[in-house]
Amino acid sequence: MKRILKLTSFILLFSIILLLGIAYYFSGLVLYPKVRCNPDHHVFCQGPKELGLNFEEVTITTEDKLNLVSYWIPAKQSKGTILMVHGHGGQRNEGLRFATSLNKVGFNLLLLSLRRNHGGYATMGGLEQKDVDAALQFLKAKGETKIGIFGFSMGSATSIIAMANHPEIKAGLFSSGYGSAMDVLIESAKRDFGIPYYPLLPVVKWVLDYRSGIDMDTVRPIDHITNIHPRPIAIFHCKMDDYVNYHHAEDLFAAAKEPKSLWAPECNRHERIWNFNPKEAEERSVSFFITYLK
Repeated sequence: MKRILKLTSFILLFSIILLLGIAYYFSGLVLYPKVRCNPDHHVFCQGPKELGLNFEEVTITTEDKLNLVSYWIPAKQSKGTILMVHGHGGQRNEGLRFATSLNKVGFNLLLLSLRRNHGGYATMGGLEQKDVDAALQFLKAKGETKIGIFGFSMGSATSIIAMANHPEIKAGLFSSGYGSAMDVLIESAKRDFGIPYYPLLPVVKWVLDYRSGIDMDTVRPIDHITNIHPRPIAIFHCKMDDYVNYHHAEDLFAAAKEPKSLWAPECNRHERIWNFNPKEAEERSVSFFITYLK
């Protein structure tokens, strides 16, 4: 009997350690994604110089003392300024696909580099709020008053929450975002790894909360998007997105108030809307900001 109890205790202890180890591994994928420029996705990996744009590197310091080295691309005759916020595992160059067309019609651009690239870790839009806060302070110190925001994937989720909290942001374009950080993580775990919710994912969330210092259940752009009203928003999302399911766009659009618009082309890769149809993507983004950033 004692041997059976010892064996049972050993199996239980081993299972707990294994579960915690797996949870630690998966939480690390969220907090510390590999950062690289993928030419198939981001296209322009050499920075604004690749597009012949006039730019300078600027350092934006967050309240927790991270130095975010970002791109400032001024316009010759400014109509306003657009803060561009990249996605999970992305870099400041992610917005460059839209930069030439937006800059050409008169918008200054600040391509923000988020904390994961500067000694911090990714939190799906939670702590990234501090990065946007610092970027807005930077823009206001430059005298910018007509400010829009353009987010991509995690940057879209970040931008929705930030816009709800910052009335100085006049217009927001959200591409390939999600309504809830935990929902998209749960969906990706099941789709990409075949992992059901129980028993692993509650432990992953517990470890993720502990390591990040925030409750990931609170990163819910869908709870904030209603509060943006009456300022205008637009949502871009591939209808067959292979990472953030299209229902997130539908849910966000339903929760938002007017003025709002949703464009969902028949593309099937995550955050590849520009890649699928560059001409229409640029025309729609330019039209949105020209119409509403005034």
